[in-house]
Amino acid sequence: MKKASLFVIMLLTILCITSCSTVEKDVNPDSIVLNSIEGLNEQIVLNLAKPTAGEYTISYKTVNAKEYAVLDRELILDNGETLDCYILGLAKGLYTVKVEIGEGDTYARKSITDIDVEKQDRSGYAHFKREEGVGGYNNDGTVKDGAVILYVNNENKNTITLDIDGTTYTGLVHVLQALEHTEKPVIIRVTDKITTNQWCSKKFEPRLADDSNMTDDFFENTLSTEYGENLANLPTEIYDRREGKVYQYITTPDGIVATGTVEDGIVSTIEFDGMMVYADDIKSNFFWITEANDVTIEGIGPDAEFFQFGMLFDRSNSIEIKNLTFSRYPEDALCFRASVSLCGPTEFGNYWIHHNTFNGGSIAWDLARSRGKGDGSTDFDNVTNYTIAYNKYKLCGKAILMGATETSCGMCVTLHHNYFYDCVQRVPYAMNGNVHSYNNFYTGDNGPVTVRGNGYYFGEANHYTNKKSIQILENAGGAAIKSYGDWFENMTPPRDVTTVSAREEYVPNSCMPDGVTDYSRFDTDPELFYYDAENNCSDVDVMLPAAEVRAFVKTYAGAGVYVRLDIPYTIPSAETETTVN
Repeated sequence: MKKASLFVIMLLTILCITSCSTVEKDVNPDSIVLNSIEGLNEQIVLNLAKPTAGEYTISYKTVNAKEYAVLDRELILDNGETLDCYILGLAKGLYTVKVEIGEGDTYARKSITDIDVEKQDRSGYAHFKREEGVGGYNNDGTVKDGAVILYVNNENKNTITLDIDGTTYTGLVHVLQALEHTEKPVIIRVTDKITTNQWCSKKFEPRLADDSNMTDDFFENTLSTEYGENLANLPTEIYDRREGKVYQYITTPDGIVATGTVEDGIVSTIEFDGMMVYADDIKSNFFWITEANDVTIEGIGPDAEFFQFGMLFDRSNSIEIKNLTFSRYPEDALCFRASVSLCGPTEFGNYWIHHNTFNGGSIAWDLARSRGKGDGSTDFDNVTNYTIAYNKYKLCGKAILMGATETSCGMCVTLHHNYFYDCVQRVPYAMNGNVHSYNNFYTGDNGPVTVRGNGYYFGEANHYTNKKSIQILENAGGAAIKSYGDWFENMTPPRDVTTVSAREEYVPNSCMPDGVTDYSRFDTDPELFYYDAENNCSDVDVMLPAAEVRAFVKTYAGAGVYVRLDIPYTIPSAETETTVN
C-alpha cells in the first residue's frame, strides 16, 4: 500500500512538472522600470519607462497557461518618456505579464504574476437572456471566435482597410458602412482623437421668403479647415427651401464634393460649382451603418475621441460602444433605429453603450434653433434591449431619446450609473416603452426626465440634485413613473412621480408598446426583466443606496476612467462635492 501511495505521489509530481505553468526567471530585471501595473475589469493596464534602445515585447497569459500571447503593438501608446500598455479581452482570473527588452548582452526580462482581473458589469437589458455576448466580445470578456480587429487613429482614418470576400473597403467611413457585408464579429479600436471638418456658418442674415413678403432666415455656409484634414466620404445633407431640394455632399481630403440631390432616399447627380450653399436645414457629418452585427467600437487610453461627427446604426444588432468621447457632433453622436414607421415587435437591438463621455454638440446654423448643441447624444427609435451605463453626459443639448415619435418605441431599456451634468433636456425622454433607471446621478442645471406615450419608467435609487428632475408630459396616454429609493435632494418628489415604499408595489400604467406584450408589471416579472423573485430585487451587480450614488458615479462614469471596480462592490464613503471633475 505504501509503495502504491508513493507511486501516486511520484506520478502527480511528474504530471505537475510537465503540465503546471512555470514563470521564467527574470533577467536583468532592474533595467526594466515598471511604474505601475494593475488588473482592472477584463483588462490589465501597465506603464513602464520607454526603452532607450533595442526592441521590446510585452506578453501575457493566465497563470496556468503554457503559452504567452504577444500584445499588439497598437495597444502600446507612446507618451514620450513612458509607454501605456493596454491588455484587453481578458476573462476574470489571475494573469502573468512578461516584459522583454533588448537582445544579446542587453537582454532583460521581468515577469509579474498573480495579477487579478475582475469581470465587467453587464447588468441590464442589453445582456438579458443573451448568451452569445454583445458586440465583438463574449460574455466572459474574451474576443469572439473569428473576430476581425482593426486599429484606427487620426493618421490612418482615411487609409484603414477591411477586406470582405475579396473586396477591400478603404477609410473609416467606408469600413463602417461595409459592415453589413460581413458575418464575422468586428472590433474597431480607436487610439487617439479622430477629427474632421464641418460646414462652418458665416454671419446669420435674413432673406426674402419665397412665398410671402415676410423675411425668412438662412445661413451661408463654407468649408472650415480649422481642424485639419477631413474624414473622407463623410456625408452631409442640406435642405434648400428656395428650390425645395435636399443636396447631399461628401467630404474628401481635398474638400467637399456634391454627389447630388436626395429624393426618397435616392441621390441624383447634379452639377456643382462652388463651396457655398444657402441652408434652411442641415444634417451634417453623420453617416449610416446598415445591418451591422456583432460590432464593438472602443477607445484605447484616455484620448480616444470622435470629434465633429456621429453615426447611425440602422437595422443592426449586437453593437457595443465604449470608452469614447464624443464632442461637437453637428447631428447625433450615436443613433440606433429600425427603419419602420410604426411601433411594433422588432428584431433589432442588444446595444451596450458604456463608459463613454458625451460632451455638447455644435451646429450653429440650424434654423430650428433647438440644435445649437447638436441633436441627440444617444437616440434610439424602434429598437429593443439596450443598456446605457457608466457614461458621462456633460453640457449636452439632448442627452437620450427613447422612441422618436408617438408611434415609435423605446422598449426594454436600462440606464445605470450615468452622470448627467447641465444637459438641456432628454435625460432621458422616453415614450412607448419600459425603462429601468437606477443609481444615476443628476447635478447642475439638467432638464427633466420626461415620460409619455404609454411609457412606464421605474426609477430605483437615483440621486437628483436639480429641481427640474422628472415629469410626465400632458396627454401622455397612460404613462407612469414609479420611484423606489430615489433621493430628491433639497426638494420634494415631483407630483408626477408615484413613490412606493415596497419595491413590488404596482403602479397603474398601460405599457404595451409593441401591441403584443404587456409590460405594465415588467419590473417584477422574471420573464420580462432581470428580476430576482426570491429576494425581491433587481438582479444586478451593483445597486447602491441613493445617498452613495454621487461618490460612486463620479469615480467610475465616463471615458478614459481606468479604475478597478470590484464586483460585488463595496460601498464607498459619501462625499459632499457636487462639481464636475
